[in-house]
Amino acid sequence: MIATEIPAPATLAAIQAAIRGADVGERVLLILPDHADELASEVPWQVIRRQADDAEVQVGVVSADPDIRYFAKRARIPVYKSREQAQRRWRWPRADYRLPAPHVARPFLVTPPRQVGRGVAAPVIVTLGDRTLIHGKTRDKPRRWWLSALGYLLVIGLVAAALYGFALYVVPQATVTLVPARTQLVSSVEISAKVGVEEPEYLNKVIPARVVQARVEGFATTETTGSTEAPVGKATGQVTFINRTAREIVVPANTIVRTATGNNVRFRVVDEEVRVPPGIGQRASAAIEAVEPGREGNVPALTISEIEGPLNISLRVSNPEPTAGGAVETVAVVTQADKDRLLGQLQADLQRQAYSKLGESLRQGEFIPPETVTTFTLAETYDRFAGEHSPVLGLQLQLLARGLAVDMDAAEQMALRTLRESVPEGHFLLEETIRTGQPTFLRFDDEGVDLTMTASGLALIPIKPADVRSLIAGATPEEAVKRLEAEFDLATRPQITIEPDWLGRVPYIPTRIRVRVLQEGE
Repeated sequence: MIATEIPAPATLAAIQAAIRGADVGERVLLILPDHADELASEVPWQVIRRQADDAEVQVGVVSADPDIRYFAKRARIPVYKSREQAQRRWRWPRADYRLPAPHVARPFLVTPPRQVGRGVAAPVIVTLGDRTLIHGKTRDKPRRWWLSALGYLLVIGLVAAALYGFALYVVPQATVTLVPARTQLVSSVEISAKVGVEEPEYLNKVIPARVVQARVEGFATTETTGSTEAPVGKATGQVTFINRTAREIVVPANTIVRTATGNNVRFRVVDEEVRVPPGIGQRASAAIEAVEPGREGNVPALTISEIEGPLNISLRVSNPEPTAGGAVETVAVVTQADKDRLLGQLQADLQRQAYSKLGESLRQGEFIPPETVTTFTLAETYDRFAGEHSPVLGLQLQLLARGLAVDMDAAEQMALRTLRESVPEGHFLLEETIRTGQPTFLRFDDEGVDLTMTASGLALIPIKPADVRSLIAGATPEEAVKRLEAEFDLATRPQITIEPDWLGRVPYIPTRIRVRVLQEGE
């Protein structure tokens, strides 16, 4: 076997060259590429078939193209999926089979005469095909042509009458459109959700509930609203120390001097050191600053006369000029109202966070009624006291939130079950119209809640097409409408169309009546 790969693009000339290069009786396997559009028709393969027969070469094809495989098979050329499949075949199909010979026509038969009596011979009987002739005439009895014509006319008339009756009664088709009336159904059920219940109890109308908790904390600030007068700036001035002794006196820095009348105002010496020369009456000046800020440090001249400490014995002090520079201004002050307002704002914010955090612990179908959520303060810390000067007040707050998670899926199923049980006999509840309302919570405590759940839907009486067909078959459209309105509860007037309307009646055959039952609004 010679396996020849035909390179792309595969052409008829390349295949013919491969066949010409093969010896007589050789097997040539043509391996075609994926795309060989020139060979995807019947003509090339008929040419290849003839050339292979002339060269006495057996030709096979390996190709995945369905069109090539089809036309090659039509040319009686074996087709394989792969080279391995061709090699496994120990015998290829014969490519030189011939069509069977046509049947030979049966010749006519001649029955020779025979003696049927003395001197009397039977006539020659000739059989030709399916006809038998005696003395050149057939054995068939003569027929009257007009009887045949009459029979044909009678058959044609019967067929025409049958066709007319068939068309009259079978061809017309009626379409009946009905819209059943709907009934609104509403059902309410009172349900108790209790802690500790694991499964819904439909008989007692009890559903599961459980306690959920979450801890939240946060920090918030607010501007203070209180105000007061606060001292600002310290008064400054000069004092003169007068020696009462014959020795030199040293006045250290921060020595306190003060007034001696009214509210004593204290000042400190801001110079590092003041030396008063020796001798009674010797003087030395020093700069001073009020110990406390505010207007109280602004004192008149000659009002500072006391030295705190032992230097008061050795020295006298006086301010030849008044001190100045002390002042007051309005500053913000923390009030109790500020603390209460900040606490309320932060509590509300943390409660929202707590409700959201409680929701993270919910299971499928559970719901936490906001009314069941309560909060407990675990820590409350302000960064300022009431009355303290500060434009801003801060609060660090920690809360514990607790609520009840109610299995609302079980509540909805209980309401739906109650609704389905309330459907009147013979009615059909439309599932696509079923709705459940929002629950109404009636009572709350630490162990459960009571609620009311409502379900609603539309119901109708089903209409069977078979009943409609049997009711109106053969009736006029007006009579059919009256029968339908009397028999069924309908939302709109029935619509009846007949095509073609030959008899002016609904077809007598029920199968020719098409019944369309629509929902309201379709």
